[in-house]
Amino acid sequence: MDETALQLYRRQRLELAVAQVTQGNVTAFGRLLGYRDGAFMRQMLSGTRAVSDKTVRAIEALRGMGGWFAQYPAAAGYASRPAAPDPGPEDEDGIVAVPIAALSLHAGKSGQATRHTDGAADGADTPQALFTQAWLRRRGYLSARLLALRVNDDSMRPSLHEADVVTVDTRQTEPMDGKVFAVNYEGACLVRRLVRDRGAWWLVADNPLRFPRKQLSAPGAMLIGRAVHLDSETI
Repeated sequence: MDETALQLYRRQRLELAVAQVTQGNVTAFGRLLGYRDGAFMRQMLSGTRAVSDKTVRAIEALRGMGGWFAQYPAAAGYASRPAAPDPGPEDEDGIVAVPIAALSLHAGKSGQATRHTDGAADGADTPQALFTQAWLRRRGYLSARLLALRVNDDSMRPSLHEADVVTVDTRQTEPMDGKVFAVNYEGACLVRRLVRDRGAWWLVADNPLRFPRKQLSAPGAMLIGRAVHLDSETI
C-alpha cells in the first residue's frame, strides 16, 4: 500500500470532515477529538503530521461520521469497503441537512441555504443544502456522504455560475467521462468535468479559454466526489 497516497487521501477526508462537522472551524474540530486547540489538526491538514489510525477512529466515532474513511478510491489502489448506512441529521419533517462546506472552488466561504425539498415549505436561510428523505432514498444517496460546495468563480460557465451550490456524492470517486466532479487538486478544491483523452483523464473547465485543462494524476489530484445536484438562481 502506498503510504503517500494514503496520507493524501486521509488529509482530503479530514479537510472535508472539518468542513462538514464544524463548518471549517479547525479549533472546534480539534476540541471534539479531545485536543486543547486546532494545532494538531492544522499539522495534519498541512501534511507535517500524519493522519494516524487513532485519529481516523476518533473521527469515525463522531456522530454521523461512521465509515468516513472507509471508501478508498479504486484508482489509488485501495480495496473499497461499504460505508455503514447513516441517515444523517434530520428533523421532524423528514428534512435532511447537508452543510455547505467551507471549501468552495478555491478555499472558500459558506453562505445562504439552498433547498431541494420536494415541495416542503421553505424556512429561514441557513448555511445548508436541504433535501427530503424521500428524494435521497429514491436516488440511493446517503446524506453523511454528501458535500455541498459553493461556486465562487466562472470556470464552469455556462453550466455553473458564481453562487451556485453543487452537491457531490463522496462515495462516487470512479472517473466517468463527461461527468462533473469535485477534485482535490494540489490542496485546492476545484469543480471540473472529466474527459478521457489519449489514454489519460483530464480536468476540463466548461470555460476553457480562461481555465486550461489539467491532468488528473496521483498524488497531486484526487476525486472528492461526483456532482449529483445543482442549486442555482441563474436562469
